Amino acid sequence: MGLLLFGLLVLAGCGKSQSQLGGNNKEADNAAGRSLLVYSGAGLKNPVEEIGAAFQAKAGIKVTYTFGGAAQLNNQILLTGQGDVYLPGDIAELKPIKEKNLVAWEKNVVYHIPVLAVPKGNPAGIHKLADLGRPGVKVALGDPQANPIGKLADQLLQKHGLLEAVNKNVVVRTPTVNELVVYLSTKQADAAVIWEENYQGAKDRLDLVPVPELKDYVKTVPVAVLNCSEDKELAQQLAEFITSPPAYQIWQKWGYKPVNP
Repeated sequence: MGLLLFGLLVLAGCGKSQSQLGGNNKEADNAAGRSLLVYSGAGLKNPVEEIGAAFQAKAGIKVTYTFGGAAQLNNQILLTGQGDVYLPGDIAELKPIKEKNLVAWEKNVVYHIPVLAVPKGNPAGIHKLADLGRPGVKVALGDPQANPIGKLADQLLQKHGLLEAVNKNVVVRTPTVNELVVYLSTKQADAAVIWEENYQGAKDRLDLVPVPELKDYVKTVPVAVLNCSEDKELAQQLAEFITSPPAYQIWQKWGYKPVNP
């Protein structure tokens, strides 16, 4: 009898909890329980977090993030089959995800403009692309297997017959562009190809060297809704918000040029 009474009390308690979880305000409870996971290139971290916070305040839901290199993010999406919205550093990085039919919707957002950056004062005297191959120059580049900026730099150097010479001067290949900024800021490297917006956040530590050859290597950042999303409607709302006028103000604040301002 004692065990039976205990069981009835437990059942009554569970029923009460479920009733309380349902609450009186269904819309508020739904919003409170909804969340979105955003995958984003590491170099996009500042604007993506600010835009996500604005959407979070507007929609009343939680937005969480995973930042990293494109190869790392693609692997995570493919392995876990989880996530809602994806912003890689280049359209081309969506290809492995598209091949698995994991892109439900996409739109181009902002341009990624590559630049050649050096530590403040340009101590190594870098004035043109060919200077990266001079003996003694320390070059930091992105990992071409991990991020768009690394692929871009190798393509650029290969086209101008400089890749072999520059590779001899490469002191590090980083998985994200943010690490390239660190190497330049701490003068562990004399030059690196980074994105223009990365320079915008480090103007007090870095200088730019005009390199006309880079104008042909501008990339485009897309936003995609993932088919593995468990809340595609909400994911679509966030993706569209990322390309809205209020969001474009944030993109521009961080030095990005919108595709469709």
